[in-house]
Amino acid sequence: MKTKILSIAIILILIGCSNKKEHSSQPTNEFTVENVVGIGKILPQGGIIDLAAPSSGIVKEVYFKAGDSVSAGNIILMLENSDEELSVKEVDSRLSSQKLAVESSLLLLEQEKLAHKERQRLLNDAEQLLKVGATTGENVRTLQNEFNLGIEKLKKIENDYKIQQSQLSEMNIQRSSRINDLDKMIFRAPIDGILLDLTPKTGESVSIYQQYGRLSPNKPLIVKAEIDELFADRLKVGQLCKINFPGDSVAAATGELVFISPDLKKKSLFSDSGTDLEDRRIREIEVSLNEIYKTLFIESKIECIIQLNK
Repeated sequence: MKTKILSIAIILILIGCSNKKEHSSQPTNEFTVENVVGIGKILPQGGIIDLAAPSSGIVKEVYFKAGDSVSAGNIILMLENSDEELSVKEVDSRLSSQKLAVESSLLLLEQEKLAHKERQRLLNDAEQLLKVGATTGENVRTLQNEFNLGIEKLKKIENDYKIQQSQLSEMNIQRSSRINDLDKMIFRAPIDGILLDLTPKTGESVSIYQQYGRLSPNKPLIVKAEIDELFADRLKVGQLCKINFPGDSVAAATGELVFISPDLKKKSLFSDSGTDLEDRRIREIEVSLNEIYKTLFIESKIECIIQLNK
């Protein structure tokens, strides 16, 4: 009896295995990915501007603070500039003296030109009188000699005038250079925008080319996100996107894919450690926002859900 039961159990097991093989051999439905999620940031169009110091020095005065709106050309802060101001005043004083020297040289030149014309007239008259015997050859030779010496004198005065003009031009160039040095001590806003950061305080030192603040341009907000390389070939300009805050299922905004990087890059937006061993690469995208439902802050972390089949 036990032998019969064992035989029946073996037969049932074999039948079950056969059925499993038949089921496993049947084709399965292919899984279709309709949406892909990327991690990104809210940024102004064109990105945030890092403000670099055009000169080194000690901060004399700060005119704005983080969060303030600025217009292009507004003075953000000023460095101590006493030496530069004195330098400009010095060259201005020299310029005034040089302008007088040029005017005097020009007046002398005009007078010499008149004298040269008179010598020319006297010589011509004497030559005409000599032809009719009304004067002597000695008188003509004397006037000719005076005329020749006058030509050399006129050339010298003309050259002196040119030298004075050249020195005036050099001083104007020096003044422009000094003004430029003075202007570098004044840090101005390059464009209209909002100051996100402003580091230096009055009395602190700033080094040339040091980043002293960040400026968000007055431009429309966009989303800059990263999509895993697995879906890099599925991206197309014009695809619709939904923008969510992490952990929030309700859309904060909607948008449209407007830019796709032509190459794969390393993750960059939220890479906090240089020891990250993950070797997957991403494709950068930009999304223009069509509808905004919630308040979006610059540099907020968001999830960008792209509808691949729409």
